[in-house]
Amino acid sequence: MKSPSSRILPRLLALLVLGTYSSAIAAQSEAFSPGDWSVRCWNGDTRLWKDRGLATMTIAQVDGATRITNSSGIHRHAHLVYANGLEGDFTFTVELRGGYELGFLNEAGRDEMLYVELEEKNGAGVGGEFHRFEISRRGTRFTIRRNGRVLPMVHFQFDYGEAFVITLAIKEGESAEIRSVTLESTP
Repeated sequence: MKSPSSRILPRLLALLVLGTYSSAIAAQSEAFSPGDWSVRCWNGDTRLWKDRGLATMTIAQVDGATRITNSSGIHRHAHLVYANGLEGDFTFTVELRGGYELGFLNEAGRDEMLYVELEEKNGAGVGGEFHRFEISRRGTRFTIRRNGRVLPMVHFQFDYGEAFVITLAIKEGESAEIRSVTLESTP
């Protein structure tokens, strides 16, 4: 005959696994949260990408997604940046269509990036399909995947040892749409 504890332990484990799985599913459905983002525009005098606040771009809800239009008028493109919780190893997942570049930008604003070009890889801009991009860091390894496939990255003076933000560059007058965002930290 089984003891009461031998019947309880499997049930507790099942609940724990189910709870963890449910939390992961809930994280997948997070929408664009304006408080997590900001905009950086090029400052020719200081030669830095300076924070201008989210109001620098036009934000609108369109068909279950957030459309971000670069209406800054400051440079050929601007960076929509996400900086929250990017310490240690992580995977940042975004469902996206449109945009110019996606990747890592120096946190201090120096013109140093590690990124993928989106125009050729992301279809026909806002009218195209949504794609799932996973941006991750594991130790000193940086990876960007589109729909599960690793993409070749452009290395522009990027220093792997310095702090960074996630960036979505959008050309002046153009738009990108974000349907969901998830950040998972890896212990």
